[in-house]
Amino acid sequence: MNIGIRYAKALFQLAERQQKIDQLMQELIDVKQLFIENEWIRNVFYDQLMDTAKKIKVLADVYDKLSLSKEVKNLLILLIDGGREQNLEDIVAAYEQMYYDYKGLIKAEVYSAYDMTTGEVEALKGRIKALFNKEPILTINKDSSVIGGMKLRVGWTVYDGTIRTNLLGFTDSIKI
Repeated sequence: MNIGIRYAKALFQLAERQQKIDQLMQELIDVKQLFIENEWIRNVFYDQLMDTAKKIKVLADVYDKLSLSKEVKNLLILLIDGGREQNLEDIVAAYEQMYYDYKGLIKAEVYSAYDMTTGEVEALKGRIKALFNKEPILTINKDSSVIGGMKLRVGWTVYDGTIRTNLLGFTDSIKI
């Protein structure tokens, strides 16, 4: 089990005991989003050469700005103290997966050549729910490289029903 999963599991168990699963999920998403949007804060957090105490002091404003719980603050401080800042993304991803499993949800990404209608999206959700027995959370992506059909990614598995893939399979099958 990697470090990110261990930290996420401990945080998730704590959140479950304190009935803060949803709150901590949102806080982790907020931290992740802040690091995406603010390069300076991200660089301070990941800077391995900066003094630990100074780094924690600089990031105290971030904790207050995001109104983070003591659990998430302590996680970030623990990562900084242990020099494990690089594990934050793995921790957030693992916590998110535990959250989805707990809630009976599954994350899926759809790549289509065109904007899907509401009816098509609902039909796809129904098929995914029937296949995985979980409520899907869909991210719809319009992809110009998809000629027709669609590609569905659920976890690490990709279901490719694009015309391009079908044509490549057909040409491979008729090669002499």
